[in-house]
Amino acid sequence: MSIAPKKMTIGLGLGLLGGILSMAALAYSWNDTLQIATTVGINLLMATMFFATAGAFSRTAPIAGKTVTVIAAVCVGAVILSIAFGSTLIWLQIVLLIIGAANIAIAACPEVIRFSDSRVTA
Repeated sequence: MSIAPKKMTIGLGLGLLGGILSMAALAYSWNDTLQIATTVGINLLMATMFFATAGAFSRTAPIAGKTVTVIAAVCVGAVILSIAFGSTLIWLQIVLLIIGAANIAIAACPEVIRFSDSRVTA
């Protein structure tokens, strides 16, 4: 097995950081009422997508290179949905948007795509 590019490790770390910050946003938005279900659900969607992005950057994930980019883009879409609903603090959403954009940039690198494609078994 070849050694993963450093960009994969950076993408993994950014995905985990985004997931942790999204879980913090979820905890911040919780107020123990039923009306908060949409806000909590959107924050949980963000956390799930960031953790999925981190998993896509894992050394052992059998995911094609372009799929990693799509997962990172869907993650940014979840953050944009969060911004549209105003589900948490705006500065935290901007930080998450920057992390998501960095993950898209890393996933779109040819080196990352080649490494990801080399792990896919037919």
